[in-house]
Amino acid sequence: MIKNLIFDFGKVLVDYDYMLVLDQVFSTHEQSVDFYNHLMAEGWNKRLDREDKPFGAVIDDMAEAMPQYADEIRQFGSRYTEFVIGEMEGMRSLLGQLKQEGYRLFGLTNWCSKVHVTMKQYPIFELLEGRLVSSEEHLIKPERAIYERMCEKFALKPEECVFADDRMDNIEAARDYGMRGIVFRNARQYEADLRRILDIESRVERAVDNFMQGYGCCQSVVAAFADMYGLSDNLAKRIGAGFGGGVGRMRMMCGAVSGIVTCVGLDCGQTDGADREGKSACYKVVQDLLAKSKEQNGSLICAEILGLKGVDKAKPSYIASARTAEYYKKRPCAAKVESAARIFADYLEDKLFAEECAADDSKTVYR
Repeated sequence: MIKNLIFDFGKVLVDYDYMLVLDQVFSTHEQSVDFYNHLMAEGWNKRLDREDKPFGAVIDDMAEAMPQYADEIRQFGSRYTEFVIGEMEGMRSLLGQLKQEGYRLFGLTNWCSKVHVTMKQYPIFELLEGRLVSSEEHLIKPERAIYERMCEKFALKPEECVFADDRMDNIEAARDYGMRGIVFRNARQYEADLRRILDIESRVERAVDNFMQGYGCCQSVVAAFADMYGLSDNLAKRIGAGFGGGVGRMRMMCGAVSGIVTCVGLDCGQTDGADREGKSACYKVVQDLLAKSKEQNGSLICAEILGLKGVDKAKPSYIASARTAEYYKKRPCAAKVESAARIFADYLEDKLFAEECAADDSKTVYR
């Protein structure tokens, strides 16, 4: 379940424009661009954000390294907070709404110690429960350690977090650590992507709820996602009904695993009999997801998952088990349904992220 929403600062909560100030500091725009390129290419921005040395000492080092711009660099340092030009449109109201919905809001930013001036200037920062600043930790995104430190500092579980950042590499690192991630472009796009993630996440709980109401493993998984593909709840449960108990209670392929296969077919199954490429692509997804299921659960076979051996394994019965309190206590099936739904949900979220990657504009800014 998603409980925590984490936001980058620059280009997510507040907007900034380096050139707005650099063009006032340098004699020509060409000099501004030249300095900016040095700032980025030579890693000075990262040194400022990490602050292994105090901010002023990094500025002095920069002036020494670029003596042709020494005076301008010192002006750059003294006017550093002027780059911020306002809150990102729509984000303060959106954060307020999300806070009312019960989500915990946090900040995670690459920013020098001057960030505190900016935070005092803009009310949006008051909505954050906590924040982690690179210059205070001497860590920067996309280093894994900064995400670890974020979760450690606020006692967060990465799988319960969605991180928003305008840089793809920072989001990729957050996802590698176990968070969900959204490449931020604007408030409307962020909310749409967040709602999609939250909807997908809710379906994992829905699958478990279905099972606890007495539906079979396959029914529970398929019904949790079916409306995404235009199927009614009743039809989804009919489609999945025969796969329960390891296919008609014969203890073969786990019903929850059959649910994954059925959902993959709904999502990317080919509909042209001559489409070998489409068929192969669907098979690849099935194999990839079932490999994850086997890794998580030890087997894809119902009898093996249940630990049935000898005569119990050899004598299947078509009589469905009574769903008693003892049944739910002894059987691992609810956990297997959750595992299957989670595997398919992760697949859908990976597709969403791939769409974000395709839509991402190449950005030259760092923060």
